[in-house]
Amino acid sequence: MKADTQIRQQIFRKIRRIPSEKLNDLNDYLSKLEQTSDKSSKTLSFAGSWNNIDESAFDELTKNLISNRNRNTRRFDE
Repeated sequence: MKADTQIRQQIFRKIRRIPSEKLNDLNDYLSKLEQTSDKSSKTLSFAGSWNNIDESAFDELTKNLISNRNRNTRRFDE
């Protein structure tokens, strides 16, 4: 597997060879990649957050999940 620096150098070389009229397309694609990685990192930031949750609190959340969702109308209004 190539090191990050080698891969980045290869990408930079390829970018220099791209015609000017294609640079906007490349920029749009890179923006989409950034957005995708931002979303996954935000989601992953919650990993393990329920690790040390009190058992009674966990039971309360899971047993009443359906009724809590039914009461939450915000998600339908968005």
